[in-house]
Amino acid sequence: MCSIRLFPIMAKGWRGYLEEESEFQWIAMAGFFIFILLGAIAIQGTSNLPGVEVGANNATHQGARVLDITYTSDDAFTARIVTSDGVELYQQPDSNSAIQIISASNGVGADNIQFLTTLENGNTVISPAKNTLQVIHSLENEPGQDPLISTLEVDNSTGNFSIVDLAEASHADGTSWMMVTKDGTESTLRGLGTIGDGASSANSIGNSMSASSLSPAMSNSADVVWQDVAALEGDLWVASGYMTYTGNGGGSSPASPTMVSVVAVIKWSAGTIAPTVETMHVGEEGTFHTLLELSDSTVFAAGTAGSTHIDAAGNMNHLEAISVTAVADDLDRVWLFGSVGSQTIHRISNGESEMLSLSRPLAFEAEASGFGTHLIFLHGTDDSGDVKTLIIDTTAAGSIESGRGFLNFMFMAVFTAVMLVMGWTVSNRFLTFQRR
Repeated sequence: MCSIRLFPIMAKGWRGYLEEESEFQWIAMAGFFIFILLGAIAIQGTSNLPGVEVGANNATHQGARVLDITYTSDDAFTARIVTSDGVELYQQPDSNSAIQIISASNGVGADNIQFLTTLENGNTVISPAKNTLQVIHSLENEPGQDPLISTLEVDNSTGNFSIVDLAEASHADGTSWMMVTKDGTESTLRGLGTIGDGASSANSIGNSMSASSLSPAMSNSADVVWQDVAALEGDLWVASGYMTYTGNGGGSSPASPTMVSVVAVIKWSAGTIAPTVETMHVGEEGTFHTLLELSDSTVFAAGTAGSTHIDAAGNMNHLEAISVTAVADDLDRVWLFGSVGSQTIHRISNGESEMLSLSRPLAFEAEASGFGTHLIFLHGTDDSGDVKTLIIDTTAAGSIESGRGFLNFMFMAVFTAVMLVMGWTVSNRFLTFQRR
């Protein structure tokens, strides 16, 4: 209210200066330019990223170490956490409730679960054992007190394998899944599809999966250890992993092998033919830790030695952007987070790169991250072993609630008031001169 009353007073005073002799007008103009300079300095001084807070935001995992988490909104998620009983899996459909899916207290923990994939229909897929997939149906698809779980046994005629990661792609005939699998020490990819309509319901998922078939394993002649997979467009996928070199030829000793990052474009069209590698890039020493599917059918691969953006046609653009974890928001902005002690966040949007300053250094090592509706969540533990959560409101930057946004608003308001008063004075004098 004070600022609202202040503007008429400022405008009246400014008009009085302008109605005086020319020397007062020059003083008024000089004051206005000084205001511009001071405003610019003040805005630059409030360049720290707003909307940042530390805390679990009253989530049901508060105080527990988060190993993996996937969000469907700011208040709803599926998480794999560490409790006093062991590794457990639970789901929070809203801020007022939580549902235990796998409890370690009964002797069956969630230690073997290596991924959480949220499907387009809202369900979540996990793999609790070899050759086994479980679909956790969301309460929106299957209303009830507890989520219904459908167990799918995957064809084991080509071997018994663990499922390390899973990605989904939609097409005209239905959906397909691409899986990173591991049989002993052999790491490869297998496709599963096509999955028909009705997979969202526990009553009809069996029929929708009945026509799907498991592809043969992809040949892995380069001995890559595949870790993650994501969908591109059409029959193209992206897979990431690493290769190790030992001995003098690789520049390392057998006791400490060198690990280099690998990202590849995979082709598979939901048939009985094995997936194949279209193109593969071997990067620097390190790994790709996250594959982010963006809304424009592209994939961003974030890594500890650099990042790669793969377009819908499978073309790669390599970037010198390193991180330990990464998140993509609803505007396809990729947020790259560094290790403990980092004072900035690297954000990439539409090919433009910028560094955002934190008001204080990151106090913990990130282990899991995710994006809800407007909030980014970063989970980890500090040097003392205490569980920490960093929350970033992606809508806060530039808003009136932030210091920078408030200064921007004040600057524009004062600028507008000054210009209006000057324009009014000029027009008033012009009309006075015409009457003479």
